[in-house]
Amino acid sequence: MRSQVANTMFDFIEALEKITSEEEAFVELRKVADSFGFSSFAISGIPEPHERIDPYVLLNGWPEEWATRYMAKQYFTVDPVIQRTILSDNAFVWEDALRHMNIGKSGLNFMNEAREFNFINGFSVPIHSLTGFRAIVTFASDRIDLSSEARGALHMISIYAHNKIKELKTGGKQVVFDSGRHLTLRERECISWCSEGKTAWEISAILGISERTVAHILENAQRKMNTTNRTHLIAESLRAGLIR
Repeated sequence: MRSQVANTMFDFIEALEKITSEEEAFVELRKVADSFGFSSFAISGIPEPHERIDPYVLLNGWPEEWATRYMAKQYFTVDPVIQRTILSDNAFVWEDALRHMNIGKSGLNFMNEAREFNFINGFSVPIHSLTGFRAIVTFASDRIDLSSEARGALHMISIYAHNKIKELKTGGKQVVFDSGRHLTLRERECISWCSEGKTAWEISAILGISERTVAHILENAQRKMNTTNRTHLIAESLRAGLIR
């Protein structure tokens, strides 16, 4: 029997598959943010330091005043959350991750400004591709309380939402379909078990192969699907209809 968190995740994925506009995507992500206790959210690519962030913003659920100020002052260049996102593809809670970072004066000033708009703590999901593309899905509030299950579900939701918005903007998801066609039956099998929460060791026991072989199979699948971690791989496999 699925938990409420799992139901929220799968309901969102199912709803997203049916939408045809960015406005509908915004409504669905607003529901998700509310259900996890967040007041704000955004999805954006991450530009190079000499570029402006405005063209990279895919979905903006920030307070209008803060969004206007952020883009006018190009705050992404000093935003510690963005800097952390560039360094790793692991999802993170701001409070946990930023305490280990050396944040300069400009970063601290930025964080103090953000607090005025209830950007006190949050959860962010970096999205990296093997081709060098970088993006972020981020949620913010005055406080958060996420279980490990909720963090995993929100990680999956974020990747799916980002890729759905890109799909709506570019007019299709043929690329992910094409990538999925190159997966072997064994790769699909391992991804399916991975989506059930099985570890590489557990999958090896189920399939009667070594744990090292499972890891190698999943690494190959990640490369074919242009993903950098297993959560991203599962999300793309769901979008391609390879697993359910």
